[in-house]
Amino acid sequence: MPRNFDDLLAKDYTFVVRGETFTWDDVAPEILSTYEVRKNGKKEPDVWEILDQQILMFIVPADHERWKELRARKEKPVTIRQVTEILQWLMEETTGRPTTASSA
Repeated sequence: MPRNFDDLLAKDYTFVVRGETFTWDDVAPEILSTYEVRKNGKKEPDVWEILDQQILMFIVPADHERWKELRARKEKPVTIRQVTEILQWLMEETTGRPTTASSA
């Protein structure tokens, strides 16, 4: 059975501060990269572009365009947590080793 990364989405999209209730929504990881990093006058790839390239190294070429379209989607975007968890999971599955330290 495939791993379902939709399980990582929040169950509650509200929070309270000083008695006021606010509603939030999922955002794409790029929301954290609101400016372009430039080096020697050239745009540098941001961390999310790099993570996408790493994920694409694992995904079969026939699925690349679907991944790119999914990541470009504005409504119901792939979340920050989903991107990072997917990459971590792919690395762990490929190497057979956890990417985090053992709790023992």
